[in-house]
Amino acid sequence: MSPENPPREEGNGDDAFLGSVSPPVFRTSLFTFPDCASFEKAFRGEGDRFIYSRVSNPTVRFLERKVAELEGAEDSIAFASGMGAISAVLLAHLSAGDHLIMFARSYAPTLALTRGLLLRMGIETTLVQPSEVSRIEGLVRDRTRLIYTESPASLTFEVTDLGLIGAAGKARGIPTVTDNSWATPVFQRPLEMGIDISLHSGTKYLGGHSDILLGVAAGSRAALEKVRAAATLLGASPSPEDAFLATRGLRTLSLRMRRHEESAFLMARRLLLHEGVLEVLHPALPFFPTHGLWKKQFSGSSGLFAIRIRGDVRRFADALRVFRIGVSWGGFESLVLPHAVVASAHPADDLRSDIPRDLVRLSIGLEDPEELWSDLERALAASR
Repeated sequence: MSPENPPREEGNGDDAFLGSVSPPVFRTSLFTFPDCASFEKAFRGEGDRFIYSRVSNPTVRFLERKVAELEGAEDSIAFASGMGAISAVLLAHLSAGDHLIMFARSYAPTLALTRGLLLRMGIETTLVQPSEVSRIEGLVRDRTRLIYTESPASLTFEVTDLGLIGAAGKARGIPTVTDNSWATPVFQRPLEMGIDISLHSGTKYLGGHSDILLGVAAGSRAALEKVRAAATLLGASPSPEDAFLATRGLRTLSLRMRRHEESAFLMARRLLLHEGVLEVLHPALPFFPTHGLWKKQFSGSSGLFAIRIRGDVRRFADALRVFRIGVSWGGFESLVLPHAVVASAHPADDLRSDIPRDLVRLSIGLEDPEELWSDLERALAASR
């Protein structure tokens, strides 16, 4: 199912939800049964009755089916946050004594999870730079149980060859996972390149309005079997309200992504020519080191990229008026994240010390592009 032609939603004019054009919010903790026979049948996993909303809920299940169709997956599992999805996938596949291969430019909390909880559990992690992807097979050990990547890389935006990763995993029987939050299914389809599980922080573009926390893992039913069992026990289930809002966000996903792409690429091209900018890190720019791979794997680019500036990053960020300083991304509002500020706040926990301190991540929102450009120009002047 193409993201450009989203699937017809049950309930849009048919009798599934009494003709309602929007799915209802099932705000309930549990579901009751008319008799013990139907109760027992549900506990055996037979039929389509719901038991308890921590396990499954009709509103959440509706969202999961929509994301699965957009990703070209058999199924998906929704979580209360992106980290809920990441944690469940890692814990479902890894046990004491196991080995994990993870790309070193992954989302910082994901890296923190490997250095904290996973390390205490006796799980060893090998961190690999995106440029070292060709070495991946040589890094596999007898106890390697998972290969995890993020493409483009967090903060630096190098693209990883997902086809090579998928093939390496399948050759050794090792599940492969990628974080697809930057591109969404509109611009990248990891499962079609051989990746087993595609992860999303649905808080970002899937929701699209900065008003929910959500995570999603999509893949085949076999690939998600262990993850679903872990998800049920970990209890990181999304609320029906957040699932409803995410379903609403999916209806405009393609439109929003095209606007994010257009505005961000315009900013990136202009920033390339600005004397106050040292470097623009955007994979859709022709000179970018992994641009060729980006053209092969992606059908577009999102609103998130980074720049390195010649001036002071704190003065730059403080001078912005339309952009706001904040973490996350993917909503209407444009955001700026000065890496130096985050790194200096917790220097002992900086897991990506090789990233330049003059790097600033920009999330280009849906405001008027010319207002955004004027704001960037003013702040760059102030930074000098």
